[in-house]
Amino acid sequence: MLRIKGIYELPHEEDGFRILIDESWPENLSREEAQVDLWLKDISPPDQLQWEDGESISSASVEDENPEELWRQTALKLIRDTEKEKGTVTFLCSTIQSINQLQF
Repeated sequence: MLRIKGIYELPHEEDGFRILIDESWPENLSREEAQVDLWLKDISPPDQLQWEDGESISSASVEDENPEELWRQTALKLIRDTEKEKGTVTFLCSTIQSINQLQF
């Protein structure tokens, strides 16, 4: 199950895995209070991509692939896998505009 919740709402066990989707950390809120498992900003597209075998390649050398699309696919896989494992993923935001970040 995927859910959306305000970051200032109290965390609950049924939130499952909590992902902050804001670009900047919410004011007057500590990481302990927020109980965020992942900040989407932390998985932003890298300058270097890495194959599964650990070999590093530059994103420019990936033929016929858009690096942003590769990032979207990776982020979606992470979210889907987490949902399967944890049951619930809750996206946290401080403003309604942050929901635009979910446009994978």
